[in-house]
Order: sequence, then structure tokens, then C-alpha cells
Amino acid sequence: MSKKIILVLLSIVLCNTGFAQYTAKLDNRSSVVFPSKPQEMNQDGQIILYSMMDKENKITGMATVIDVTQYGVDSNAVAANYNNSMFVDIILQNVAGQFTGAELVSKKKVAIGKLMGYDVVFKNHNPTEAVPYENIYAHVMFAGSHIYALSILDVTGTDGLSFTDKFFSSLKVD
Repeated sequence: MSKKIILVLLSIVLCNTGFAQYTAKLDNRSSVVFPSKPQEMNQDGQIILYSMMDKENKITGMATVIDVTQYGVDSNAVAANYNNSMFVDIILQNVAGQFTGAELVSKKKVAIGKLMGYDVVFKNHNPTEAVPYENIYAHVMFAGSHIYALSILDVTGTDGLSFTDKFFSSLKVD
């Protein structure tokens, strides 16, 4: 009898995505933790990993890495322009660009260890069936010639913000 109870409890824990964790490599020096194995999509040559964050499939987590050298920019240029609002706005527009109608609500500088970056919030005032997300929370970190962008997207009536701390803090860069 006790073996059955243990098996039932174990199966509940293993099947519950709230307890599951999957560490995904973004590149050869970074990783991020998703609640389940993420899927990949290729957007204009950029690999984006994504996974549902909640049981209702209304909150999505996304992660990507941008190698700025492919655009003719080096790490010195990134470091020199970190405080240049026009440069940062171009990067953030790139992050929000896939969400037509997304408007920047807030932008805050953050530093985690040696990494510097921004936490930003975008609002989509006109969610559609194709892009149903209302809120987009992004964590954009600069590391040499790489920019790491993590996002949480939620639909109206959900709380994506509650997932940001755990997801954003799971980014590890060597």
C-alpha cells in the first residue's frame, strides 16, 4: 500500500510543470532554466527558445542571444554605448519588434555580477489572435559582444510578472 502512495506522489511531482525544470543552453557560455523543455523557432536567422510558463498556457517565456559581431559591432562598441539611450533604444526596439503595437512602458538599468543591462516592460494595447499578449517583460543583459534577451509574455487577465524573478535570475553566463 505504501508503495502505491509513493508512486502516486512521485508521478504527481514529475508531471507537474510547476516543479519541473529544464536548463537550456543559449550558446557555449550561457544557459537559462525553463519549466519544461523549450521549443525553438528561427526568426530571421535568430534562434529563439520558448516554453509555456504556466499550466493554462497563457504565459510564455522566451530567451535568445544576439551576437552583435554579425552586425559589424564589437564588444568595445557595446560597452562604450551602454549608457547611450539611442543605442539602447535600438536594441530594445529589436526585442519588441516582433510584437506589433508594443509600447515601451518602463526601462530600468540593472547589474547582476559583471553583467549590466535593462529590465523593460512593454504594453500591447491591441492584442490580436496572432499576438494575444498584453504585457511583455524583458530582461536584456550585455556580456561582451553578446546581448542576452529573456522575455515573459502574458495575455490579458494573467500575471506574467510573477514569473519574471525566477526566470530572469536563472540566466547564467560564464
